[in-house]
Amino acid sequence: MKKFLNLAFIFVSMLFVSVLSVEALTVWNYEDWQAGTNYGTKTKVSSNITNLKGEKVEREGMKTGPFNKASKAKISDGITEEVYVGINKDNYNNSELFELSIALNKDDNQYLTEAVVMTQKSGDKFVLSATWAKDKNPIATIEEDGVYTYKWEFKKDSDNKLKVKFTVLDHGQELGTTDFVELQVENADKANNVRYLWACNIKANYGVDIYTTLPPKPGSIVENPDTSDINLFLTLGLLAISSLGLGFVIKKRYN
Repeated sequence: MKKFLNLAFIFVSMLFVSVLSVEALTVWNYEDWQAGTNYGTKTKVSSNITNLKGEKVEREGMKTGPFNKASKAKISDGITEEVYVGINKDNYNNSELFELSIALNKDDNQYLTEAVVMTQKSGDKFVLSATWAKDKNPIATIEEDGVYTYKWEFKKDSDNKLKVKFTVLDHGQELGTTDFVELQVENADKANNVRYLWACNIKANYGVDIYTTLPPKPGSIVENPDTSDINLFLTLGLLAISSLGLGFVIKKRYN
């Protein structure tokens, strides 16, 4: 009986951990974007959309945009960061581009390296590429308008090699990935935490839309977003109560 109850608690705990892991991803709120003074502009389009624009004048070949330091992720825990990016072909002229980057600090809180990914319109599609990705380019092409997940994963191997993997997804469907690529950088063994998410280069008049949360895919049937989290936790609670109740019934029947 005791073993049964322990298993029930373990099962419910695993469900809670799964939910908390999803919630642990950094939320890139409008308020956390830092703009101005050579870092472009930000505009609150809605409660879920922030439009970022780059500087009007190029510096070292880039029109730098805003950056965001909301992440608290550390390499020791495994770093996974997701950014929800709006793509609409009507908003961009051919060859316009934007670049997004996740950077890491060393353990002394000083800059170490970063993984920049470029998105550029080419004809009627968008091509994603990265100089650090070597033979993995192009990483992916996007042909339909929508909101896409840009996902960075960093890890440090047992031999202290620092590796990064970038993946782009369409509501869970993988469109392309680099797999894990070693970053050739000095002091890789000192990699520690995320320094920033930066729209380091926005050469597009429209800018780029960053979503705080991933909206449903058009045409999909979803729960009311205001109640889905509540329903999920109610379900988990009921599972816990049911597990305990079943345990007591078994105990009463067989004791």
